[in-house]
Amino acid sequence: MNGSGMSTLRASRRLQCPPERSRVGEILLRLLGALLQILATLAVVHALTPQQAGIFFRGFVIALGLSALLRGKYEIYLAQHIIGRFGVSTTPTGVLLLHLARRVLLRATLVCGALLVVAADLDIQAPQLQTVLQTYLPFVLALPCVCLSTLLGEALRAANRTLGSVVASYAVNATMLLAVALAPANASLAVYSWAFFLGSLLAAALAAALARRTFPITSAEGPQPISREVLQAVDSLELTGLSRGGLLWGPLCILSVWAPPLQMAEYAVAARTALIVDFFLPALNLSGAPDELRPMELLPTPRRLGTQLAAALAYSSALVLPLMVLVPATLALYGRPYDSQGTTYGLLLGAQWVNGVGRPALRHAVAEWDSRRINITLGSAALSVVLICALGVGTYGAQAAAAASLAGALIVNGRVIVTALSSRGAREPHSDSQLRPRSR
Repeated sequence: MNGSGMSTLRASRRLQCPPERSRVGEILLRLLGALLQILATLAVVHALTPQQAGIFFRGFVIALGLSALLRGKYEIYLAQHIIGRFGVSTTPTGVLLLHLARRVLLRATLVCGALLVVAADLDIQAPQLQTVLQTYLPFVLALPCVCLSTLLGEALRAANRTLGSVVASYAVNATMLLAVALAPANASLAVYSWAFFLGSLLAAALAAALARRTFPITSAEGPQPISREVLQAVDSLELTGLSRGGLLWGPLCILSVWAPPLQMAEYAVAARTALIVDFFLPALNLSGAPDELRPMELLPTPRRLGTQLAAALAYSSALVLPLMVLVPATLALYGRPYDSQGTTYGLLLGAQWVNGVGRPALRHAVAEWDSRRINITLGSAALSVVLICALGVGTYGAQAAAAASLAGALIVNGRVIVTALSSRGAREPHSDSQLRPRSR
């Protein structure tokens, strides 16, 4: 076996058999991530008026929403490669991630440059927009960093290294806290925007270090090119990536364009608070039913997949139900007008619960479904969330965006769960014969 094959085998074994680590230490790191998330949100909404906060959080949509569209096809291919392992490509994961990350950076930089040209033209043609342009300029400049950090974070999540994506989020929240602590009382929004840019830069560096540790490559593998077939396979996922971006960010984009800044701020506070569920659910699901990275032929059997779904249901419910009970007390921390967003926050918690329950089935679908089935599922879900939000945002505002997010989660996770259970029922009689060869 050559050097490349040996290093690939070592990396595979490292991923399949992760070293034992302190559960207490991991939970503490996740608690720190959740605490930073809430404290940063509290600091921003207390330092800014609701109108200013809405304008500021629109910048998040520019950076994170556009990033989702730019990196979508690369992210999905990486997930298929990591979860399906050698069934997609024999290229070592570290080499593949390196090359695709470079392409994402190039793509994001070109879009960033185009937006800067447009901004420069507007600065000359419409001087009244100078304040708006100054606020959003750092978010545009942060686009390559956000693309890189989120791409690497999703690769870590696909490999069940979810703690890495949590740690990478420390940087943005910590810099936002520092900006609020150090900025004068009358500071402009641009100060907080540049804090986001700095945090995104640090997050990209952290994510790169964690990804390099998880997907190591040797000096001999670094210059190794990836085949034209891999690039063609990535390009074939363009529509899938756009659909996933629309599913995740369609409601927020509509809300940021059509709704007033106040409703944008209300949704952002509820969404950032509900996101803490995502910090814990993967760890809880893994502690109850380990779902380690493995080659495609060792993907969960139908019987084991059913056990994982039951464990995911139990752990998701155990985490989300107490948060549902604490909705009034949680929102009271932010004060008015955010304490009136119980329905919005509850809907977003429901979406997190659905995503937590369906995670094992979703990993199964990524590895086994063909592109046509994935496109139909994601495309129908994206169209549904956009229509629900577009039709309801004028009347219900932030609640319409939250309801759309919940509907999208139900459509995608419901379909993958039903398909997984149907497959389980069809293959169950053969499960014993499938398991016997693997026991050897």
